[in-house]
Amino acid sequence: MKRQLISSRGNQHFKHLKKLSESPRYRYEVQQTILDGIHLIESYAQRFGSPDSVALIQGSDINKISGYLNEDTQVLEFPAGLFSEIAPVMSPTGILASINIPHLDAPKKQNCILLLENIQDPGNLGSILRSASASGVDLVYLSDHCADLWSPKVLRGGQGAHFYLPCVENAVFSDITNTFEGKIFATELTGKSIFKENLKGPVAFIFGNEGSGLQSETISLTSHSIHIPMEMGIESLNVSAAVSICLYEKYRQENFSD
Repeated sequence: MKRQLISSRGNQHFKHLKKLSESPRYRYEVQQTILDGIHLIESYAQRFGSPDSVALIQGSDINKISGYLNEDTQVLEFPAGLFSEIAPVMSPTGILASINIPHLDAPKKQNCILLLENIQDPGNLGSILRSASASGVDLVYLSDHCADLWSPKVLRGGQGAHFYLPCVENAVFSDITNTFEGKIFATELTGKSIFKENLKGPVAFIFGNEGSGLQSETISLTSHSIHIPMEMGIESLNVSAAVSICLYEKYRQENFSD
């Protein structure tokens, strides 16, 4: 490991990490992103090896992740004030890492895929990816107006899902649904209860924007509509909660039903 104390905003490492933290365009250009916290760093290292660099507050203990670093990993120490300027979240953990964005191949067999249209809240998107990975989704497609897949806030919400779940950004949904050999579901108030729908076999779920839901053109791409039964008085579920319910109902039917 190569340790270096950074005390100037003019330092190239400081500038690089700050831009990774703030700029989707820069992340795309350099094909790198930034991880916040030991858990994400461990998850990445277990799958892809050592990060490119690690940044921490001057004097912090690095022993907890030293086993995931190699001799080429740069360890950058920052005074607390400078570190707070590169931290991508409101409550940083005190340790960051820059990584090369991994690219996962889509599996040939796709029993469950998820299409996300205009999901704009990073926390929602991260939570959705975490549930998708845990419930056995094979592939996720994101429309061109979703939150940035590799933003630090989405990564933090995903808690490592990005490193196991193939995702495709800027997807054209009509191209996907035209070739998908299975049922394609959208949630609508007039749909059949998800708990009475047969979800075994190849299934695609499409979910829309937190406020406006799915566009009419997107709904026209689906073959079935479903709804999640609810008690009276509640307008709707948060999109990440709705996605989790649908995905786990499919998981339950395929793994635990008679």
